[in-house]
Amino acid sequence: MSPASATPVAPPGRLERFRTLRAKLDPTGDPADAERFYLDSSQAVSARIVAELSLAPASSHLLVGGVGSGKTTELLAIARRMVEVPDIATLYVDVSKHHDIARMIPGAVLASVALQLSNRLESRRDAAPLIHAARKMAHGGWEEPDPEDHEYPLVHTPGVLVPPTPSVESLERARGPLAHLLAVLKLDAAHVVVTIDGLDRSWDVHAFDRLVRYDIAALTELGVGVVIVGPLRALYGLERVVAQRFDSLHYQPWLDVRRDSAARDFLTAVLKKRDSDAFDSRAVTSLVSASGGVMRDLLSLTQTSVVEVYMEGAERVEPRHVEAAIQIFGRKHLQGLRPSELEVLQRVRTHGSFVQTSEDDLALLMTRRVLEYRSNDQPRYAVHPTIEPLLAELRQI
Repeated sequence: MSPASATPVAPPGRLERFRTLRAKLDPTGDPADAERFYLDSSQAVSARIVAELSLAPASSHLLVGGVGSGKTTELLAIARRMVEVPDIATLYVDVSKHHDIARMIPGAVLASVALQLSNRLESRRDAAPLIHAARKMAHGGWEEPDPEDHEYPLVHTPGVLVPPTPSVESLERARGPLAHLLAVLKLDAAHVVVTIDGLDRSWDVHAFDRLVRYDIAALTELGVGVVIVGPLRALYGLERVVAQRFDSLHYQPWLDVRRDSAARDFLTAVLKKRDSDAFDSRAVTSLVSASGGVMRDLLSLTQTSVVEVYMEGAERVEPRHVEAAIQIFGRKHLQGLRPSELEVLQRVRTHGSFVQTSEDDLALLMTRRVLEYRSNDQPRYAVHPTIEPLLAELRQI
């Protein structure tokens, strides 16, 4: 019998319940939609960043952390906390929604901020011409360079966000409309803080550094406070010079659920807040442990466990469903690794020793096969819990 034919046909009510439960656990969903599930963590960096911005509204901050550590959630928390500061307006910008991250050029961040600011000022009539100019700068538009030329009356000017070639000229094109829009916003608030998301997905640290030197510097010169999410590799090797361009560096860690009871309690509360009735308590303990303290992996494992429950015809997530999810997750993360990479993982598993000496080593960290925990600024390394037993089996073969 095939798996498809073995899956029971669910009554409409059960089907809807499991669809709703799975949606609550979506690790790739819009964090803004999941804000109702937000819980403060003892290791969250948003409180400190807000304190620094409250005292120095034009300061710049680099927020770095592994994939799935909750950086976007912390950016949204910053915006929520900043509401309590009466003279600061906060703007959240996800650059990846406006521009291809693989084609970042000077001016792209400024243009994205200008677009988001245009949306915020949409209802203000006095800002209408400035909004039009900003959107034309970002997306391009048609112009009439010579009113006397009736044969070719219109010429299309490409926008900053879809440029044919990288150019510092784009920076100046983006800066003007943004400066005018900021002036309008500052009629209502003395200071402006922009939180910038999406750039941690860039593997090109040199392109990221270029944006910092041009766009972030331009925002600072305009008196704008900045919190920007950067790639994890900015902490390692020669790329560490990028962090020196900011007033403060903040690291959002993975949670050490193996050694920190507060971290375990926090992730347990996260699952219970999303649905307190869907999980057996032993299953919650297994999910938290198997996640390695990575929020995204906790949600992914729980989603897979829910699928196992649904296929079985059961009603709650039990330890056996979690074990099946762990096997699926772990095997997926071991696929495609070369012998040299497996050897590095075995060394981390047995000795906790990990040194980033190559791009392959760094890739193991960035893909969460190796996890880095920090206590008193001292790192501790471990392989992801879902691949640890599989690595032990390989060693015995």
